[in-house]
Amino acid sequence: MKKFLLGIVIGIIMIFVFIYFGGGSALKSVGAKTIELGKKIEIYEKFLKETTEGFIKKKEEIIDKKGSK
Repeated sequence: MKKFLLGIVIGIIMIFVFIYFGGGSALKSVGAKTIELGKKIEIYEKFLKETTEGFIKKKEEIIDKKGSK
């Protein structure tokens, strides 16, 4: 029980310290960087999806050619 209460007290203290030292501005900057990273990842995701679809189509064509012989 003592460890639980100590954890709560430490958590509350950490929240106040975070807010006191400008936690809001830090979260804004991290959020902006996360949005930029998300946009970059979407580009890679689209490229990867197109590439794998191409490989799947080629594989199916090869299988069809072998099956028709």
